[in-house]
Amino acid sequence: MISNLTGWHFLIIAGVLAAMLLIALAVVLTVVYLARRRPASSGNPTDPAARLAQLDQLRAQGLVTEAEYDAKRREILGLL
Repeated sequence: MISNLTGWHFLIIAGVLAAMLLIALAVVLTVVYLARRRPASSGNPTDPAARLAQLDQLRAQGLVTEAEYDAKRREILGLL
């Protein structure tokens, strides 16, 4: 069957394969672009006041120890 293909057949096959490759590349680049544009997660605010408030909530809920609270509080305040 391959021996029956002419030059035009190979050009058509190469064109289809190239189109498929370009589409796949466009999809990958779009996904990468959108992933980089995604805003920072709300779980880690950049505002020191918001971070301190979140840290206070974690301490009130008992999710962090006093030592962890003090260390993180000093770290946040040290960034000011």
